[in-house]
Amino acid sequence: MSEENKPYDMNTIVKNKSVWIRLLYMLLFAFLYSAAEFVILAVVVYQFLHVLLTGGDKDERVANLGSQLSVYVYQILQFQTFNTEDKPFPMSDWPAAKKLTAEADKPKATRKRTTPRKPAAKKTTTRKPRAKKEEPKADENNPTDNTPPEDKPTS
Repeated sequence: MSEENKPYDMNTIVKNKSVWIRLLYMLLFAFLYSAAEFVILAVVVYQFLHVLLTGGDKDERVANLGSQLSVYVYQILQFQTFNTEDKPFPMSDWPAAKKLTAEADKPKATRKRTTPRKPAAKKTTTRKPRAKKEEPKADENNPTDNTPPEDKPTS
C-alpha cells in the first residue's frame, strides 16, 4: 500500500518517536520566534529613531540584521506550519540577508513589453443594404418630367 492509502492508526502515530521529537523542535522554535519578534521590534524602533535624528540616513548594519531576522522568522514559520522539514538556526546556518541597496528602496519601473502588441481588431458592422428608392414612373402628361424625348415611350 502507498503512504496515502494506509489506514489511519492512532496507536502507531502516538508511538512514533519522530512526531514527539518534532513537537520538541516546534516548542524550541516557538520560543526562538518570540525572541526574534522582540529583536525585530527593537530594530524597528532603533531604525526609526536613527532616521529621525540623522536626517533620513538609515543604519545599514541594523537594516541588514532586520533583513536576516525576517528571513529567519519566515524559516521558522515554514517549519512550524509543516511546509518544510528543514530546521532553522541553530540546527542550520544563520540565514543570509538580501543585499540592501539604494536601488532596492526605489520603486520599480514598469517593464517594457518584449513582444509587440497585436493591432486591435477592426470593428465590422453589418449594414443592411439601402432600400432602393423607387423612381417615379414617367408620365407623358407630366411637364416636370426631365427625361429626353427619345427615351420616352411612344404610344
